Amino acid sequence: MTTPNGRPLERVLRLYNDREIDADYLELYVGDQEPLNSADPLKRAFASIHQRLDIEFDWMNYKARNGGHFNADNSRSLLGLIDEVRELRTAMQRAGTSLTLTPEYQRVLDGSEVWLVSSGGSPIPEDFTPVLVEKYDPVIGLSDTALELADHSKVNLTVVGNGAYAIVHKFVDPNYDLTFARKKLMAGADERDIERFRREYEIMKGLDFPYVLKVYRYNQEENSYTMEFCDSTLEQYIKRRNNQPTFDFHFRRRIALQFLFGLNYLHRSGICHRDLSRKNVLIHEYSSQAVTVKLSDFGLAKPRDSDFTRVETEIRGTIVDPTLDIFKDFAPINDIYVVGFMLSFIFKGVQQLLPGSTPLGEIVQKCSHSDPTLRYQSVLEIIAAVENLEIKPEGTPA
Repeated sequence: MTTPNGRPLERVLRLYNDREIDADYLELYVGDQEPLNSADPLKRAFASIHQRLDIEFDWMNYKARNGGHFNADNSRSLLGLIDEVRELRTAMQRAGTSLTLTPEYQRVLDGSEVWLVSSGGSPIPEDFTPVLVEKYDPVIGLSDTALELADHSKVNLTVVGNGAYAIVHKFVDPNYDLTFARKKLMAGADERDIERFRREYEIMKGLDFPYVLKVYRYNQEENSYTMEFCDSTLEQYIKRRNNQPTFDFHFRRRIALQFLFGLNYLHRSGICHRDLSRKNVLIHEYSSQAVTVKLSDFGLAKPRDSDFTRVETEIRGTIVDPTLDIFKDFAPINDIYVVGFMLSFIFKGVQQLLPGSTPLGEIVQKCSHSDPTLRYQSVLEIIAAVENLEIKPEGTPA
């Protein structure tokens, strides 16, 4: 009997019942033990998506070399596939499992969604990196459903998030009756990704501060590590509480200061985060409605004097300082640029920078000034400014 949470997945999978799928792609997912004509519906879905992605990626590679224009029909087809993957992933998560894509395919889907348009064709970016099309191994799979602990007991895993390179599950450790999270690198990652992932863990393992996410143990066999579990991202938390009367100025300022103290600790430790965003700051919630901010996702972090990014020039990150020319030259002042956006979201729930017509707006604008020399030069300066903010009574001019 299908459970309520499983019905969306059942409906999605019915779409693949009559879809024509090349036998070569079905064999990648079905294997030798199951007849192709009675393949599991989920395996049919994976094979169908893989086949159609390869068609579009092959054509994209060709067009990138010949004119740089991705045809209108292909653009619409790939946009449809992106939505299809998203819908299937959502339905699977509701059913208690998760879809994973190899990092290469996830990279292309994430990147192409930015420049694809649904009519008239899409100009392929000049810095387009050709897709490594995989026709002989599966590129779509299921995430783990269980984890074996150090005492060899097994616990169930629940998906809480996934990105281009890693997937995060939560689990309850019965030995402590505590919830932890596990971040695992996806299959198919290359040596550079594995090195970056391990380096992310090592950076976080060396940090000890209340407002930085704690990590505990690295598993080299499966390239994963355990860490603190947090209930939500900053983005999810603010959106959920933004219009509640109890979520007032003083509450928001405490969140802002925790975030700033965490960032100040990183800079004092010689580390630039380089990917501050509403999703990379987590919130640990308590039954008393108190919260603790946790800076997380240090995959792009740069310790002082690190040579890991010595050859990287491509600018990366969610919110990018327009004055930064080369990613390896990233400095604390470039993290400070993003702080303006983060404070705007924390205090007002908006994604754009607040105008400089209020004391809070002046702080925001100074953080993200187009001239780095006119910004705050340290996070401590921002902390002092935020601590001095005062809430005005209703009706009082700002």
